[in-house]
Amino acid sequence: MSGEEESEEEEESRPEDTGPSEAELAMQRRRQQQSTDYGNLDEEAQALLEANTVEREAMEQEIRELQERRERRKKEREQEERELAARRSEEEARRKKEEEERNSKKLAEEEEKRKARAAKMAEFEKWKNVSSPNFVITKKSGDAEEATEGEEGGEKKSKEQLEAEKRAILEQRIPKLDIAGADSGKLTEKAKELHALIMRLESEKYDLEKRFKTQQYDMMELAERARQMNKVGRGGLKRVKLTDDMQDLMQEKFAGCPSRILMFSPFERQKDMRSWRERRDVFTGPMYRLPEGRVEQRRILKFNEADGQPFYEYIPGMEPKDDEEE
Repeated sequence: MSGEEESEEEEESRPEDTGPSEAELAMQRRRQQQSTDYGNLDEEAQALLEANTVEREAMEQEIRELQERRERRKKEREQEERELAARRSEEEARRKKEEEERNSKKLAEEEEKRKARAAKMAEFEKWKNVSSPNFVITKKSGDAEEATEGEEGGEKKSKEQLEAEKRAILEQRIPKLDIAGADSGKLTEKAKELHALIMRLESEKYDLEKRFKTQQYDMMELAERARQMNKVGRGGLKRVKLTDDMQDLMQEKFAGCPSRILMFSPFERQKDMRSWRERRDVFTGPMYRLPEGRVEQRRILKFNEADGQPFYEYIPGMEPKDDEEE
């Protein structure tokens, strides 16, 4: 039922206006009595009473207008509340309907996934428990190809069936891009989700490639080691025996002894025949004498102002003696 029909019913149920109420009649009688009593007063008192009467009537008129405004506002508020309640009920009904549709769609999708998984598991169990050989013999007859499993014939599958199974597996592994009716916010969220998925897959791809390259290098190194170990000369494998020069006898005899220091490379074509002291001088360096004392400066160079020729002049206190000049 709409708000207009409810307001019409309220107006019909409201009693009709039959005239002034008892309170209004009492106030009119009181005014008449006061007007009759005004004759016994002087002119100043009558003027004051008339002014009070006019002011009181204005206040009563204002009160009546406020009451009418309040009643009108109350009716408007009731009408707004009824409309708001109707909108809320419609919104609640629409939300419940959307929720039911979403739940039913989700249940249907889960049921489809469950059925597809059950079918795949049944197919896997059938292939798992098969007693015939697991190899396939293909026969060509013109342009058509037939696949026969096992020696006893078994189940035959055409190329179209294999393609259909491949598409079904790809549809199960690849999620569908459901963006029908999506707004800009949902599209943005979906794009961010796909970007994160691509970044994760790219990182996994990079890790797998690095691992594959490392394993390939390790396999090549192991194959090379195995090839080197399998090399056998004419006399077969020979045990290597270390000579006295190669063994560290002091370290083997005394615990905690530092390892031997090689003064020359054992792979040189011509060994160093010098003694240990000579080789020590080569590594530590020869001993030099202390530097000689420096000769003190006694003269300085000057230029003649007349012709610009240079000449030497003794520093004061550094003049040579008579015996030194001779």
